[in-house]
Amino acid sequence: MIFLVLVLILAVLAGGCVPQPTKSVSPPVSPLLPPSPTSTQAATPTITPTLPWTDNGLVYVVVGLSPDQTLPMYQEPSLTAGVTGHIPASGKSIRTTGIEIEADGITWLQVGYQESAGWVDRVYLARQIGDIPEELIALAHTIASALKTADYSHLEEIIHPELCLRFSPYPSLRASDLVFCPEQLDGLLDSSTLYTWGRYDGSGEPIELSFEDYHRRFVYDQDFFQPEIVGLNQEVSSGNAINNITEIFPDGMIVEYYFPGFDPQYGGMDWRSLRMVFVQEKGGWFLVALVHGEWTI
Repeated sequence: MIFLVLVLILAVLAGGCVPQPTKSVSPPVSPLLPPSPTSTQAATPTITPTLPWTDNGLVYVVVGLSPDQTLPMYQEPSLTAGVTGHIPASGKSIRTTGIEIEADGITWLQVGYQESAGWVDRVYLARQIGDIPEELIALAHTIASALKTADYSHLEEIIHPELCLRFSPYPSLRASDLVFCPEQLDGLLDSSTLYTWGRYDGSGEPIELSFEDYHRRFVYDQDFFQPEIVGLNQEVSSGNAINNITEIFPDGMIVEYYFPGFDPQYGGMDWRSLRMVFVQEKGGWFLVALVHGEWTI
C-alpha cells in the first residue's frame, strides 16, 4: 500500500497530473442529406462581348412548351452541367452565336437571353421573324397546344365572344368562310356532318369534310406546336393565293407557325403554315380566325 502511494506521488511530480484512462470513441454516423441552401448563391453568368453573337438579326422564340414551363440554359452542352438561367415559354428575341453541338442525343445551341447566356435544347427554339407582345406569344402557344390534341373546348375562353372563330383553308378569306362560336364547337369532332369549307385550290372542287377531317387537313396537318419559323405579325409564307387577312381584320395581330418544307425534291413547295389571327377587345386579346397556308397555283 505504501509502495502504491509512492508511485502516485512520483507520477505527479513527473507529469504534473494523474493520468486518466481513455477510450476510443467512433465519430457519430449522420444520414446523407441534400446540401442545405446557402444565403450566397452563385452569380448568374452575364452576356459578355467575348461571345460572338450574330449581328445579322437572326433571333429565336421559344416553342413547344406549355405556359407553366421554362427552357433551362446550361453552362455547358450537357444535362449534368449547372443551370445559368431559365427562358420562359413566351421568351422571344433570343440571340445566338450560331454554335451547335451534338451531345446526349440533343442538339445544343449557344444562346443569350436578357442578361444570361448558356446552352439550350435546339428543338425548343424556332426562328423569329417580326415582333409582338409576349402575352400574344403565350396565347398562341396555348392555342397550338390545344389544337395538337384537337381540344377545342380549351379555346372557349380565347375565342372572340361576338366575332367567334373563322376557318379558312387558304389565306384568301371569303364571305363564305365557316364561322363557329364557342358553344357551337362542342361535339363537332364527333359529328359526321359534312360542311363545305370552300374550294380546293387548282381543281376548284368543293371542300366537303367533317369538322374532324377538316381539322386534320386544314388546321393541324403538321406539328405546329413546334414549328421551324414563327412570324410575329409579319408574313412568312408566300404563294399565289392573295392574302387579305389584314383587310378583313385591319386592327388584328397575326402569329404564323411555319414549316419551309419537308421533302428536298419539292424545293420548298411543300411548305405549310398555320396563322392565328387575334383582335383586341376591352383590353384583352381574342382569337378570331385560324387560317391554313400551303403552296397554291
